[in-house]
Amino acid sequence: MALTLTTHDTRFDDPDGATIAKVLASLDGGRNVLATLERSGLTYLQAEGSVRTGFGLEALEGSLDRRYKARAAGLSLAQVTEIFQRYARDDMSWRRGLEWEHVPFVRHEPAWYSTWVAYIFVLAAGAALTWVWLR
Repeated sequence: MALTLTTHDTRFDDPDGATIAKVLASLDGGRNVLATLERSGLTYLQAEGSVRTGFGLEALEGSLDRRYKARAAGLSLAQVTEIFQRYARDDMSWRRGLEWEHVPFVRHEPAWYSTWVAYIFVLAAGAALTWVWLR
């Protein structure tokens, strides 16, 4: 299965272990704080943070309701690199050694006044008031 490794402004298709290590080591906490190793749009492993402050990990496994976050924060570059490289090899042991917490998907329902129906209502009311006022 094809893998893609991305950061804010770089992309590597089918990265090798050295590329993964180099990209993770480049996360500086400034412009580059996020690296994603993706199998598809809904299947990925993601590291956030920097070498100096440590990393947090998140994984999405095929659907928005299967999102997990590592409970441990401040993971070292060596730990995260090893986990990413196992993930890239499709070695399921990448999950071991960390506690993973399910992050439930919460669907955001917009308020009624943020919908197109509300905008049309406001437009129609404004047109009606303008028509009455100009008569």
